[in-house]
Amino acid sequence: MAKEATITNSRQSDRIPLDLDLSILGSFEEDTRSEASELGYCLVTGGAGYLGRNIAFELIRRGASVRIFDREKIDFSHDRLDFVLGDISDFEDVRKACEGIESVFHTAAVMSFLGLATRRQRAESFWVNVGGVSNIVRACGEAGVKRLIHTSTNNVTFDGPVLNGDESTPYARNPRDLYTETKILAEKLALEANGRSGLLTCAIRPGGIYGPGDKLLLTRIVNDCASGRLVATFGDGTAKSENSFIENLVDGQIEAARHLVPGSPVCGQAYFVTDGVPLNYFDFFRPFVEGMGFEYPRRRLPTSLLYAVAAVWEFLHWAIKIPAPMFTRLEVRKMTVSHYSRIDKARRDFGWEPKVGVEEIHRVCVAYCRDLLSSLEGAHQPRQADRKRSSRE
Repeated sequence: MAKEATITNSRQSDRIPLDLDLSILGSFEEDTRSEASELGYCLVTGGAGYLGRNIAFELIRRGASVRIFDREKIDFSHDRLDFVLGDISDFEDVRKACEGIESVFHTAAVMSFLGLATRRQRAESFWVNVGGVSNIVRACGEAGVKRLIHTSTNNVTFDGPVLNGDESTPYARNPRDLYTETKILAEKLALEANGRSGLLTCAIRPGGIYGPGDKLLLTRIVNDCASGRLVATFGDGTAKSENSFIENLVDGQIEAARHLVPGSPVCGQAYFVTDGVPLNYFDFFRPFVEGMGFEYPRRRLPTSLLYAVAAVWEFLHWAIKIPAPMFTRLEVRKMTVSHYSRIDKARRDFGWEPKVGVEEIHRVCVAYCRDLLSSLEGAHQPRQADRKRSSRE
């Protein structure tokens, strides 16, 4: 079902007509009595992206008014939503976006996992991931914003293995990829800004973000299954990591914001916000693979082989500009080296618990994966029995 909708760009007086597909909002039942209305006028940077738009949806559902700031136009609208088109690396754009705002949810980022990056790739990541936070902090101070919730990553402590870690685990001393390097600097900037010009800040560290509509984890596994690429796993199967289901992460962000008030222990702190169930990378995906009707591959490849392939591919991408690697060295390490941390600090400081459990997550994600698979299938796709055979070969 669709209807004509409009979206206001606060930098321009014209209204942009859009077709709003209400199905993207799911069961969008508003709860205007929710405490989220305490957050006032909220800005979501990177709001056209997966995490940003889900934060915006939930804030609106809970009664808040929202402004989205992004360099990409959005395809949805609401009476309590407006939109500013701009670049996070341009301070003047950021300053205008922050006018009249009380709470900022910062999700805009460049996700480059390359260890070897070109000068241009490095510049873009630093402009957006580090310079963007610097711009946000400065603009918040000038606009009198009350609170800033910065989206970080669990990568910031991923140097070697992390088993049952917590927020006292030090930052990675030797980040091996551009994303980790820039996100460490960005988190430090955000937390160090706490208390300046009346601004209160905290940082949320998710694991791998996934859920219906994500363009990375679930989409990748569906594409790998549909194309027959999922023929083997790698590593010894003992490494565990953590992930963040989208509803759990959004709820954690909003609860942290609600508790970001003067005198709160949340001020100036970082928090791991995950599902709280560390799993091996391939065990995590197994219910989704089997839920689509595929047999799970039994063959295992040695980590050293995959890491060597990733290293050579990254080097050639950097040196002679071949296409970007299918997987980077960071991604191989995240699949084969344990790195997971407790969520006790979030429980203690702002009373947060993952709101969606494993069984419900599996039900929702399997249904989404099946729908996505069906949309990919055509006359050229093999039959179900053939797909099962291809996953064993």
